[in-house]
Amino acid sequence: MEEFLKNYRNKLPLYETFTERLESLLIEIIKAEEVKVHFTESRAKSVASVEEKLLRPDKTYKNPKKEIPDLVGVRLVLYYQDDIDKVESIIKREFNILEEEKNHQADKYSPDKFGYLSVHYVVKLNELRAELSEWKAMSDFHAEIQIRTVLQHSWAAISHALQYKREGDVAPQLRRKLFRLAGLFELADEQFIEIRDQRLLIDIESQESVKNNEQSAFLNTSIIKELIHNSNRFEKIVNEAKSLGAKFDDAEEQDVEYLGVVTEECERLGINTIEDFTNLVSQDYSSYLSNLELKDWFVSNSFILYLILICQFPEKFQVDYLVNQRGWAKKIASEVTGAVVSCKA
Repeated sequence: MEEFLKNYRNKLPLYETFTERLESLLIEIIKAEEVKVHFTESRAKSVASVEEKLLRPDKTYKNPKKEIPDLVGVRLVLYYQDDIDKVESIIKREFNILEEEKNHQADKYSPDKFGYLSVHYVVKLNELRAELSEWKAMSDFHAEIQIRTVLQHSWAAISHALQYKREGDVAPQLRRKLFRLAGLFELADEQFIEIRDQRLLIDIESQESVKNNEQSAFLNTSIIKELIHNSNRFEKIVNEAKSLGAKFDDAEEQDVEYLGVVTEECERLGINTIEDFTNLVSQDYSSYLSNLELKDWFVSNSFILYLILICQFPEKFQVDYLVNQRGWAKKIASEVTGAVVSCKA
């Protein structure tokens, strides 16, 4: 045991390097499969932590390196339950699996039990990667990989804070509440998958509505997104803004932010259908855009649509509304509303 601790202490920097590289590798290969990771955590066990584990009286270690599977640990926290299956396939493809632990899954618990949910793998580098120069010194290291959803992670974190590692830790009068909460967490994970899938279906239907020019189709965020990126009439407005110096670099984040806002505003203003949108963007906004002095403004398609709404319905977008309801700076709000007045004078 002393020999193992001495060896681990000497190799700890290498274990820490292995931890960092393994985490980066997992992020890279999962991203390549278009699975979104909410966040990752990783660590190599400290020497003190390993020593404490070895000295526990309830277990004797004959081969600590093999019997302590989590000298290196990486946790992957995903958005959706079904993404766990995808990541499992990736891990099985990219690593040699030494152990697979699925006892912490919902289907392993009886209806009157609860616990934290997670999938655990103990892995080594596969033969091809182990031969690469940057990995060769760590070819015999193993690591534990935990995979869970955001909600499963929340449950585990709160349970840990309450010091509830197992059912016996919980006072009988509190168990029923925890049973109910555990069920709600599992249900929420299932419902988020349904909501995601329904949203994807709405997106597909919206694309078809725009493609088929269904003028009577009611607007929603998905349809508006399609329109502001595929409408020829709106494209002319965007090109005019670009010619005046507006910058659309890295506009994706602002586009997402303002999509919800313009959807709300269209509903508030009675712009309800594709036909209403078409009529809105068929107007001439040249004078208005010129008055805005857009040079060096960083904008997006959805923000340009917001500016068009302000121009078309100036009485609904007073300075106070833009400042207090939409969080604009007063100077910008005054400039934008003033540009409407100037072009209509």
